[in-house]
Amino acid sequence: MEVKLEGLKGDEISDELIRQMLSDILTGLKAKLVQPVLEENCKIAGQLEELKEQERTAIIDLKAALAMLDDKIQKVPLVILAALRDAINQAGGGMRNDD
Repeated sequence: MEVKLEGLKGDEISDELIRQMLSDILTGLKAKLVQPVLEENCKIAGQLEELKEQERTAIIDLKAALAMLDDKIQKVPLVILAALRDAINQAGGGMRNDD
């Protein structure tokens, strides 16, 4: 970057040079240090959003599987009782109402 020093006095030239050098240093720092960090943060934020979406999908699937399991568990006592009744009836020991 070119510094225009025409028409400036000694102290003004020094101040302008310092200001310009600091500006160049800060621009370089931003380009070399800050910008890569910001870009990496954006990349990480995108990956985090993807993981959150995958987690949401997994939770929905898990809830559906739990609901099916709960339904099956609710039916287990009925299945056991029906199996006992059928076993008793097959053994010929079923209850008869011979009034």
